[in-house]
Amino acid sequence: MPMNKKWMILVCLIVLIIIGIACSIFFAKKKEKDRDYELMQEVEYKYYVLEVGGKYGVIKRDGTVMIEPIYDEVQIPNQDKEIFIVKESDMYKVFNENSEQIFKDITEVTAISGTNSIGEVIYNNTVLKYKENDKYGLLDFKGKKVTEALYEEMTSLTDKYGEILVKKDGKLGVINVKGINLVDTKFDYIKGDGYVKNGSYKDSGYIIGNKSNQGMRYGYIDKNEKEIIKLEQESIYRVTEIDSDDTYVIASQNGRYALYKNKENMTDYRYINMHYNNGTNLFTVQKNKSFGLINLSGEIIISEEYEELQVVGIYVKAHKNGVDYTFDFNGKLVENSKFASLQPTITEKYYISIDDNYRYGIVDKEKNIVVENIYDYIEEIEETGLLIATIGTDITIYSANATEIVSVERAELKMIGKYIEVNNADESYFLTDKGKKVDNKTVYLENAIYAGKSGDKWGFVDLKDNVIVPYEYDEVTELNEYGFAGVKKDGKWGVINSEGLVILEPTYESDIVNPLFIGRYYKDGNIVRDTIN
Repeated sequence: MPMNKKWMILVCLIVLIIIGIACSIFFAKKKEKDRDYELMQEVEYKYYVLEVGGKYGVIKRDGTVMIEPIYDEVQIPNQDKEIFIVKESDMYKVFNENSEQIFKDITEVTAISGTNSIGEVIYNNTVLKYKENDKYGLLDFKGKKVTEALYEEMTSLTDKYGEILVKKDGKLGVINVKGINLVDTKFDYIKGDGYVKNGSYKDSGYIIGNKSNQGMRYGYIDKNEKEIIKLEQESIYRVTEIDSDDTYVIASQNGRYALYKNKENMTDYRYINMHYNNGTNLFTVQKNKSFGLINLSGEIIISEEYEELQVVGIYVKAHKNGVDYTFDFNGKLVENSKFASLQPTITEKYYISIDDNYRYGIVDKEKNIVVENIYDYIEEIEETGLLIATIGTDITIYSANATEIVSVERAELKMIGKYIEVNNADESYFLTDKGKKVDNKTVYLENAIYAGKSGDKWGFVDLKDNVIVPYEYDEVTELNEYGFAGVKKDGKWGVINSEGLVILEPTYESDIVNPLFIGRYYKDGNIVRDTIN
């Protein structure tokens, strides 16, 4: 074969290899791009489900009733999109902000529902689902079909908000809001691992499961569907409190637990129990009847020989053979500690201390006592750094620098933005985070009217103290963020608007303190009702 022909063949092969590599990179990037997705943003709650007499509608935050409460069920999938789904006699309809029915030519359009960590119903805020020939598909908010109706079931994926759990041919998988497969439909169990990064679940993985002769067996795959832990586990969960690029998972086989770091088993299955101590990078482990402590690498920090072991603040308390021990997080024995626990404050200048009698105080970084251990409890308000110390119903407030601001007997506290509302039998006032007293006009500066008291009766005044609502009520609330205030007379609550006009005479008979109203109705969590329970 002539030399130049050999070179031509070689060149062609090289070109084909380069093209193959380029195509591989292109399709890999395309697949990655397809798997990625963005959810719609919701700036604020604009709409709420309205319940009146056991029927449901929709009310806007300004008190306008958008959908009359005549339906058996209402779904509001996105707070920034005027799309309201109602159910009446097993039939679903979709309405817009003008109460006009939309998507009439598409059968059974509903929200994709699920539950959050506290059991509340939540909806996918980016797509809907529709039903056709007893199968479900995705629909966008403009009524365009994103997928064909391919799935037997379609719900929000637990612990991975925004992704959609689907069932096809009896098996479960996951798709995104673009209808792209994220996890193939080949499992009997799928849930998200619950890890959140920058407010999103997109970087989290999946706990998967399949039925076996021994029962359900679980495994773990990452966000790209790569196997991390085999489908051989009796139980499995990700330690979501650890903020790291590494994935830490606790899994069990034959009743014994192991710690995984990514694919690597760090401990073998040698513990009968294991749990993470939040904020410490340490796990408490149990071997037979004894306890110890390991780190993220599975290394033993405190040997598994103690009858009791508990992480308390910056210390580890252990007990063995009638003797108590105190260790630091490096496993070093702490001699003659004055305190059972030291919890660092946000400023990291002080510790909230607990002594052996379970009394609370404050010490500095050198463990010098700043506030004696005399309190039942001390709580730090993270937003302000203020330290709230209590003895029974008596309250003392300390600044972030552990300086006493005020001490009040038989008091109740409430955070109003960056201010603290202090109430006791004699007075009510507000404090800044520096301890300065301010009035309600400072706290509620953007309001048009303010609660005022004359004798034992309440009314409302403007910024210049002109009386807008006469002093005739037994109790009132300040104007809330929706522009309404509660007024109470003869044991019943009514409602006024931001102009001081009565929109509901005292009607709701209730002992509730500071009820929240939208229009004529009581706001109870995320539902607005015509009753106060």
